[in-house]
Amino acid sequence: MVLLGSMVLAFMACDPTELPQPTDGDPVFRLEGNLDSAAFELAAGVDNYFMFTELSPTNDGNLRSLSRLEELDCPTDCAPGWQFEFSGSMAALDSLLGIGQVPFIQPGTFITDTTYTLNLTANSSHSAGVPALSHQWGFYDGSTADASAVEKEIPGPGIYEVELTTTTEGDCQSYTRKSFSFDTFQQGCEVSFSIDTTVLDSLIVATYDLGGQPQLIWQDSINLPSGATLSLLPPQGINQFSVCAEGIFQDGCNAASCQTVLFEPFPGAVCRNRIDGGIETSINTVVTPGPSSGVIIRYQDEMGNQFATDTGSQAQPFSFSIESAEPYENNSLGQPTLQLGIRFQCQLYDAAGAPWKTAEGTGTIAVAIPD
Repeated sequence: MVLLGSMVLAFMACDPTELPQPTDGDPVFRLEGNLDSAAFELAAGVDNYFMFTELSPTNDGNLRSLSRLEELDCPTDCAPGWQFEFSGSMAALDSLLGIGQVPFIQPGTFITDTTYTLNLTANSSHSAGVPALSHQWGFYDGSTADASAVEKEIPGPGIYEVELTTTTEGDCQSYTRKSFSFDTFQQGCEVSFSIDTTVLDSLIVATYDLGGQPQLIWQDSINLPSGATLSLLPPQGINQFSVCAEGIFQDGCNAASCQTVLFEPFPGAVCRNRIDGGIETSINTVVTPGPSSGVIIRYQDEMGNQFATDTGSQAQPFSFSIESAEPYENNSLGQPTLQLGIRFQCQLYDAAGAPWKTAEGTGTIAVAIPD
């Protein structure tokens, strides 16, 4: 109940008054050390500096014990000052505020994992409206799938070849091979063409030379990308031929597209397919939180800029230690306090997390503690 009363007082008092001034001109609370190579020395009761303490609850249900060695009653253009904030549960504070090492509270670690996935859909058609019966996918690693839409995770940037064979009623097959590349940007390597079924007889596919190669007269409507070639595959059945386009690109991508032409019953039909979709990326960030209890050191310069230890990491040899801990008198909020002898080394960061200066210091500060 006493602690609860102290919490209420903490909310009511926005700026608790300083602990009593030292007697006989000998400061009880002092701090000295170096900011990079610049020395500093502060003492409560000297040059209008005082030691402020307060204990208050935090939003996460823990307690915060804030110790400030700052200029008294100074809203702007204040002399440089230091703050030491200890956070944790009531039990954690009892453990922290004793002789020994105190961990720094600092940002958690962020691990970013990017997943690359081929999300593909078979787009098949038949000029006579015959439905597709099956889709057969073949992937770069030898795996297969037989659904109309597929997802396949890929290792990362690179070139990935995909094949799709579609079979319709009447056993008409169409084939497409397409490469997907992903480096700094995504692109798909593909070729395509169309056959005008209304003038299908202008495509001559039934005559062969002595070497068994087909002789073709192409429709004017078949336009190919630069570097792509057309060919006619051997007959698949009676009056059934596949016309294929293939392209090889400079970056190593290659692609093919085959359409099957049926001449029975006349005037015939064409079945074709297409691979839609591409590579999608998903970025997952896993955050491992830092310590839930410990200390934050803050420094405010004469311009009002604040630098702290909790916007960056504190690694060896940075440390904070309490070398002595003795009871002291209550602060103005009626909260009991401790007189701590401290020693620290730390890296200070600006609000954006950029390194500023290193600091080292020793001294005696006061902290409020639970009743």
